[in-house]
Amino acid sequence: MKKAITTGIAVMTAGVLLFGGSAQAAVYTVKSGDSLWKISQTYNTTTNKLSQVNQLTSSEIYPGQTLQVPGLATYSVKDGESMWNISVKQGVSLEALIAANPQVSNPNNIWSGLKLNIPDKFGTTALATPAAPAAPSVPSTSNLAKPALFADGKFPLAKGTYTQPLENNYADERYWSANGDEIRKHEGVDIIAKKGTPVYSVLDGEIVNFGWNELGGWRVTIRVNDTTQFYYAHLNGYASGIGKGSIVKKGQLIGYVGSTGYGPEGTQDLFDPHLHFGIYSTTPSWHSVDPFSYLKWWEQNQ
Repeated sequence: MKKAITTGIAVMTAGVLLFGGSAQAAVYTVKSGDSLWKISQTYNTTTNKLSQVNQLTSSEIYPGQTLQVPGLATYSVKDGESMWNISVKQGVSLEALIAANPQVSNPNNIWSGLKLNIPDKFGTTALATPAAPAAPSVPSTSNLAKPALFADGKFPLAKGTYTQPLENNYADERYWSANGDEIRKHEGVDIIAKKGTPVYSVLDGEIVNFGWNELGGWRVTIRVNDTTQFYYAHLNGYASGIGKGSIVKKGQLIGYVGSTGYGPEGTQDLFDPHLHFGIYSTTPSWHSVDPFSYLKWWEQNQ
């Protein structure tokens, strides 16, 4: 998540009581660069629940807007525990746990008896609140510049099968890692869709990586030319007949949207289902490339 989201936790205050009286909703003030997706990931909820709680009629939000999100429980740290251990035990993502505890200056240094806020993992619905004013409309993408490379690519999901508009979360901060103590850069763009939504190859290429990855879950990496690889992650499953070394064609079914990853093989549902799409260049050395402008171009030209 971006720092704007993390620092936004500090401005949260107690809000309306949730049904059942066992927890409270909290009020979050939207920061520049926020989206319903980013906020839902911070608090381990979903965009649908945020929209329902706040009576939103679209996914558009704007800086200064206040949103109600599910409340926080508390947990007393025990000897030998880490943020990672606690996130697994409580069934919440490590990102959400860190974001909910801005008072902990170093998430790698916690101690017995420390009180932590635990994000609500049950998604209890809060009492209805008045709808917020409509946000400004999204600028048209009809005048996008044609990219110098890969302009003939196919958008990886079919029109109407994913949440629009696309949001560029490339380079956002991410907190999950295998050892629980790494803050890293998000090296792709997340396309929100229901579990099981078909995923298609953007271009012709060869599958060079296939199978489980702790970060990406079930993933496919396709080499599309001598210096570029496309990465599809968090899949729920694969299309039949493909594997490492397979040659695929543009528009060929390669798998299905899921929520796998962030742990050992089989881990899933620690975040909303989505396709993580990344682009990597191998020259002059291996590095990620922001795929957002390519995705927008392919989307516009579906």
